[in-house]
Amino acid sequence: MKIALYGRAFTTDLSAQVHSAITLLRARAVAFSIYRPFYDFLQQAYDLTIPDAVTFDGLPPEGTACLVSIGGDGTLLGSLQHVRDSGIPVIGINQGRLGFLSAASLEAFPQVLEAILGKKYTIENRTLLAVKGAILPGTVYPYALNEIGIQRHSPAMIGVHVQLDGEKLPTYWSDGLLVATPTGSTAYSMSVGGPIVVPQSKSFIISPIAPHNLNVRSLVISDDTLLDITVETRDSNAFLTIDNQLIEINSGARFTVGKAGFTLRIIRLHGSNFFNTMRDKLSWGRDNRNAY
Repeated sequence: MKIALYGRAFTTDLSAQVHSAITLLRARAVAFSIYRPFYDFLQQAYDLTIPDAVTFDGLPPEGTACLVSIGGDGTLLGSLQHVRDSGIPVIGINQGRLGFLSAASLEAFPQVLEAILGKKYTIENRTLLAVKGAILPGTVYPYALNEIGIQRHSPAMIGVHVQLDGEKLPTYWSDGLLVATPTGSTAYSMSVGGPIVVPQSKSFIISPIAPHNLNVRSLVISDDTLLDITVETRDSNAFLTIDNQLIEINSGARFTVGKAGFTLRIIRLHGSNFFNTMRDKLSWGRDNRNAY
């Protein structure tokens, strides 16, 4: 089996845990590769040298069975740009603050590895958003696992004009607008008052950010819907975010948002499910009257 390790720079010294994880991979005779910038960070920051390390910059090496993302949810979102539409499943190992998308902590890597080698897991196909438009620079990866967002650049509110399959919605006058997937419903979308949606739901969520109307609420739509979006600002620009990518756009910018033609395959270990994660990570239903 081939496993790819993906990560980014981190502030807490976890070099001992990373070294232990790599030692375990070698002991189990698992072929592995490491994302080149992550390997360079481990070398420079912690003098962690891995003899004969196989590294990758774009897609993991051919034949990779899964990619292990070491970090928080932001790191896992970044891994999407490396697995792309290859079908390589991803599992998150958390060393961040929340790790809602992660399967386990880095300390539990031995148990995670045993589960992967023993195929004690299921794979969930997570819907992605696809953004299309001439406004996108060629360096931007136009797919999002959590959400796309339009946000103001200055103190003045912005107007976001949305059409759903050609049907005009009332203009959103607000600080911005989010279009989230079911996966992203527990991220930024939840923070602005959007509903929590189970991952298997075939839907998208449109949520305004600090709307200037009391009668504006989140809207749940079919994920087969195509959104045509135009941004209006008093100033010259606003921001478009595609997960953790930030793009500056001009007033009048127009683009579409719809369902991508492929999914991200996320590994879910046996015994773990969405509702357990809600209880553990978000204290869902926490009440002295409820048994946990």
